[in-house]
Amino acid sequence: MTKKGPLGKAEIYYVKGHFKNSDARLIAKELDRPISAIQKQIDKLSEEAPGSRQSAGEQMARQDGVVVMTENSSSATETPKSRVSINARTRTCVTKIKND
Repeated sequence: MTKKGPLGKAEIYYVKGHFKNSDARLIAKELDRPISAIQKQIDKLSEEAPGSRQSAGEQMARQDGVVVMTENSSSATETPKSRVSINARTRTCVTKIKND
């Protein structure tokens, strides 16, 4: 007898990892779910643009009156810092401290 109700997080994760290499019938059999529920999830995953990047604001955790910055949203705001190149003149400078 197949399970009823919405797919759980672990099941959605499993479908995400296997829908490109397997068909809905095989995934449904492995998860003991109806084929229609698996097919709906596959359709939803196919609509999402591959490689599309969410902004930091979309990755915030929200609840009534509270917004929390998650690890993903924090890393999305960071930009790679470019290294400041040191010119040849300052690289060769040596300063000596005089001892009196």
